[in-house]
Amino acid sequence: MFRKYSVLLRMKYVEMFAYRLATIVWMTGAMVQPLITMMVWMNIDPDQENAFIFYFAALIFVERMTSAWDVWELEREIREGTFSYQIVRPFHPIHWAIAENIVYKALFLVILIPAWGLLAVFIPALRLDQIGAAQWLLFFCALLLAAVIRFLFSYTFGLLGFWVTKVTALYGMFEAVSLFLSGRIAPMSLLPPFLKTISFYLPFRYMVGFPIEILTGSVQGMDIVYGFGLAAVWCMFFMLAVLLLWKAGLRKNQAVGG
Repeated sequence: MFRKYSVLLRMKYVEMFAYRLATIVWMTGAMVQPLITMMVWMNIDPDQENAFIFYFAALIFVERMTSAWDVWELEREIREGTFSYQIVRPFHPIHWAIAENIVYKALFLVILIPAWGLLAVFIPALRLDQIGAAQWLLFFCALLLAAVIRFLFSYTFGLLGFWVTKVTALYGMFEAVSLFLSGRIAPMSLLPPFLKTISFYLPFRYMVGFPIEILTGSVQGMDIVYGFGLAAVWCMFFMLAVLLLWKAGLRKNQAVGG
């Protein structure tokens, strides 16, 4: 398995750098929405300027470390019939998607960490000297869970392409809900109490907002324990969903196109 993954990672690395301009455009575009949202909130409440700067900088980092796009690729490949080539391979197609995600996130990591360090020299709000080792450990564990949940969520919807022609339209509806309930539009603490309660039980918070809450210190004690518990439940739920949809989808697949 290790040897196979090393080959897959090298392939995806070469593939990503073969489309350098597209990768740069994607990276830049992904940061626009959080920055615009940050400026809006800073104008609404200037007294919380430093808190908003730190929150939305963390949001950019977490967003890039958890992003998933497999629903679009799966829908297109299933619709066009090219997914049939992957089915006959001896390696499950999900491993190709995992390798692509790892390479993409590793590339962003080596860009974002130095960029954060450089900005922290000029922007005191971005300095991380107040964050302890235990808080960092909890943050990275939550970040890993968030990346897994978001990937499985996207892959689950992608597999619905065996039955639904335009599954991305359905996925887009959930993405719109996620904007509000995951902490991407506003910190979770600013949500109305009703929405905050709903977000606690839905998966969207654990895809983005929960790791940021740990990093900013806005969630502590047993709330962290409950958060990890619910994140683990959603992770297992989507793992089971992918497994069941994959088996059912293979029976449904008609191998049209190519």
